Amino acid sequence: MIRCAFLFSLLFCFFAGLNAQTLAPGGPGKDAQWATAGKQAVGTSVSLESKVWFTLAQGVMTEVYYPDVTVANVHLLQFMVLNTKTHKVETEIDDSTGWIDPMYGQTLRFEQRNTAKSGEWEIRKTYFTDPTRNAIVLSVYFQAKSKDLKLFLYFDPSINNSGMHDNGWVEKNILHSSDGDTALAVIAQGGFGGIMANGFLGVNDGLTQLRSKGEIVGYEKAANGNIVQVADFAIRPKWDPKPRAWTMLVHIALGFGKSAADARNVAADSLKESLLKNWNAYDKGWENFLKTIPKVDRKYQPQFNMAAMQLKALEDKTARGANIASLSIP
Repeated sequence: MIRCAFLFSLLFCFFAGLNAQTLAPGGPGKDAQWATAGKQAVGTSVSLESKVWFTLAQGVMTEVYYPDVTVANVHLLQFMVLNTKTHKVETEIDDSTGWIDPMYGQTLRFEQRNTAKSGEWEIRKTYFTDPTRNAIVLSVYFQAKSKDLKLFLYFDPSINNSGMHDNGWVEKNILHSSDGDTALAVIAQGGFGGIMANGFLGVNDGLTQLRSKGEIVGYEKAANGNIVQVADFAIRPKWDPKPRAWTMLVHIALGFGKSAADARNVAADSLKESLLKNWNAYDKGWENFLKTIPKVDRKYQPQFNMAAMQLKALEDKTARGANIASLSIP
């Protein structure tokens, strides 16, 4: 009996040690902040079924609102690029310059184009929301001058209007996060790669680790803090002779729900459907809306259209008739 109890104690300590290794230490991390209120764009579907809004600023995606226009759940989603030989790491927000394409004022779908200040890479991202689901879809094109450059997703959730009590974990090759009754799931078409990690901002998040150590320790979970999630991609860049560069195209869905399973299913279903189908349905909704507004001088019509669509986008989809002054955090 004594030997069995001793063996059980050893096994308990062993498995407890394994679990401790997967949990990121150092919480809660640095204080959570919101992005600039100087937005480049605001986007949402004209449909009432999709209760999610995205904002764009400084070349990246900033606050995302769900399930209404008063609740922000994301601080920042961007991409970072690692040179696997020199270990130099660059991010879109710090190390690139770019511009945004408003699609001629015909829709609230937008493309951000960011070029590295070093001239070594370019990232183009197109954003829209799934018209029938609580999901944002990103189509990401990466072009690099060297095959040594590796692309990573950098995701900083701030769920339920706060970034200090979030939980993040990896499950089924998907990045999950939650706070209270709100859950997020990030899925990449083709899957994420060998690195999927959770950490605390400024302590052991993936970007901090890359800058200090040149590598990422893949903590599977981070709890009750200001978490950051990073992941690389199973898809790898291929040589394209036309731009004479290494290129890759990947589609990403960010799904929302009341539980991890709900968010995961929403994101997965968005990626299962044809990207072009959802893209066209999103654009068609705004095209039909523009048919209802007045016509002005031709040279002013795109600007007039954009103003009208932005006002429409600021309407809440649950409390009908309610509007918010700005999709930003004071």
